Amino acid sequence: MDDRQKRRVIDELNGFLKGRFMGIRQYERLIERANDPELKDMLRRFRDHAELGAEKIARRIRELGGEPVDGPGLMGEMQLWMQKFGDAPEDVRDILRDALVGENKYGIRFSHKMVAGELDRESKNVVDTVLEEDQKRVDELRRKLEETAPV
Repeated sequence: MDDRQKRRVIDELNGFLKGRFMGIRQYERLIERANDPELKDMLRRFRDHAELGAEKIARRIRELGGEPVDGPGLMGEMQLWMQKFGDAPEDVRDILRDALVGENKYGIRFSHKMVAGELDRESKNVVDTVLEEDQKRVDELRRKLEETAPV
């Protein structure tokens, strides 16, 4: 891979990493709102998994000779700041729905589109592994939401 290709891969991975940081911050926001101890524990576990995924991406960026971003970027910060003024969920089902939408719509679907460009094989494998872990969280969120369905 030449230097120009590496730069493109590093840029795409850094864009993906910014999205990871947004997801991590979203989990932190939901953890703050959750009153149910079991839900808090699950969200913390998910946040920790998201952090491990971010570290995998950062490690790959460093392997390519790049410098990984350390946050969601200006646009991400603006979006997170604006969310603070919206309705913040407190109910277990609302929190689960928010987490599910974030993981599924913004996490997995957006990430697939974003990194659909020219990644080298190793970078694609790392991204695919992280997205597979995201899908497991989505599946668990769906199950938990079904379990808490109103009677």
